[in-house]
Amino acid sequence: MKQGTIRISASVDYDGDCTFDVLISKGTIETHIHFYGDVDTWKSFGKQLIDFPQDISDYVVFDARTTGFYIDSLLLKAYCYDAQGHAAIKILTDNNYPDPDQCRLDFAILTEVASINQLGLLLLNWQVENNSEIIWQAQIS
Repeated sequence: MKQGTIRISASVDYDGDCTFDVLISKGTIETHIHFYGDVDTWKSFGKQLIDFPQDISDYVVFDARTTGFYIDSLLLKAYCYDAQGHAAIKILTDNNYPDPDQCRLDFAILTEVASINQLGLLLLNWQVENNSEIIWQAQIS
């Protein structure tokens, strides 16, 4: 059964810098943010997801949050939420606007550890220069 989707698109400029557009959905909930990085921005997170979890208290974090004003922020956290090793990915996005224009969304996508490991493979092997988009769908049995 599908629990949620993460779609990441990359646009590479002539200097090798990237603009990442991230669309994350879970049922009727959807968030969309963008941030800047380099072509290898996702590699370390991908490697950590492949090796996840080392033990039941293990978690892996990707944090693209910035302190700049009016700049989108993104936090992804893969974690086990019970002693049986059931896993989820926490999503936190914020447009970093002041009230009344602030929009912050915090939710989790339930998924199997093997599905998290698959996301890691996608991110680690992603060649953004050759393939501008990856799509991952969380799976649970």
